Amino acid sequence: MDIRNVLRVKETKPRYKVAYIPGDDAGFDVMEGAMIVLQAMDKAFGLPIDWVRADMGWCMWAKSCQEYPEGDPRRNTVPEETKQILRESDAALMAAITSKAGVKGFKSAILQMRQLFDLYINLRPAKSMPGITCPLKGDPKIDLVMFRENTEDLYAAVEFRPTPKEHFDMHPGMARFKDKEEVAVSWKVFSKEGCERIIRAAFEYAKATGRTKVVCATKANVIRATDGMFKEIFLNMAKEYPDIQAIDENADATAMWLIKNPQDYQVIVTPNVFGDILSDEASQLVGGMGFAPSGNIGKDFALFEPSHGSVPKYAHQYKINPCGLLNAATMMLEYLGLEEAARKLEAAISAVLVEGKDLTYDVFRDNGDPDWEKKAVSTLDMARAIARKILPDYDKYDAEISKKAKEMCAWEHLPQ
Repeated sequence: MDIRNVLRVKETKPRYKVAYIPGDDAGFDVMEGAMIVLQAMDKAFGLPIDWVRADMGWCMWAKSCQEYPEGDPRRNTVPEETKQILRESDAALMAAITSKAGVKGFKSAILQMRQLFDLYINLRPAKSMPGITCPLKGDPKIDLVMFRENTEDLYAAVEFRPTPKEHFDMHPGMARFKDKEEVAVSWKVFSKEGCERIIRAAFEYAKATGRTKVVCATKANVIRATDGMFKEIFLNMAKEYPDIQAIDENADATAMWLIKNPQDYQVIVTPNVFGDILSDEASQLVGGMGFAPSGNIGKDFALFEPSHGSVPKYAHQYKINPCGLLNAATMMLEYLGLEEAARKLEAAISAVLVEGKDLTYDVFRDNGDPDWEKKAVSTLDMARAIARKILPDYDKYDAEISKKAKEMCAWEHLPQ
């Protein structure tokens, strides 16, 4: 495997078709902000991207429940037309979506996408940003990348509630649950292929980027069949990379050392569930979830998103900072081979953070500013500040760009 081929678009083109997915609730707000910035980039130097809208998430679930009866497969968070748009696109940029527990028939949109397109790499960087102080003593400089397996483990969605009677005879360990009032089971499913390809991706990434250390985080000491296989494959594969230090850790120890010495980590490879938790922890050290991007990458397609949630209580109030989605857009531009555009976007975000003026409440608050309520600007105003760093005469085009961004991310027609 050449990881540069996996982390790059399948086919280089003069222009790319990219689906944008506004998502739910505050997702619409941050997508509108992101589109202001991305349009400014296009105006400044020409961004070879043709945008096509697609929708998924709670908004589509609510809409489909109005249109189709219970049990109809068209009741879904992901409409068939969205799946087709993504099949025809080179990549996708998605804002935050809403998932709710306990809703009969509801299926997570992002889990469906990961499995439908076999997006087996969840790439989660955590890097110190200019103007943002790490909450740890000494403000350590952090630059790590998490390779989280994205399609297996407990997120394989093989679950039972109630548990079928025959399952109690499948393993001696189930005998003590046989007489319980109610038993629910989620299978933790690993495949050799799934373990090998994510671990290979982590080592190849380290090799390609000059990183010298890869840490494997599992609970193989307790979960011996699944995590044990992951660890075994990691240690065997490490022999192929003698110039890279391979370290095996228990995931709970990794969680502790991320707080004590985060600067010591370069690449972490881990199963799905632990990757979810550890990457969120790492994000808190570099500004919080509002800055954290995530790439869902497979052999033929990639979907990029912020790691933060849709914050329903702030829906359509334009309070959330757009950096998580814009950092995801930076990853997407790199995936498309548009490195110069990615660097310009990254530099513009950093410049606004260093100036420390046009920031949303969450950036001021989480960076310890006691006057965050007074200083805060809206999502769109922070986006415009970033856009001005890219397009110095942005204000001349603001009305045009803002109108188009709003039209692209209109949400009024969706069920509330």
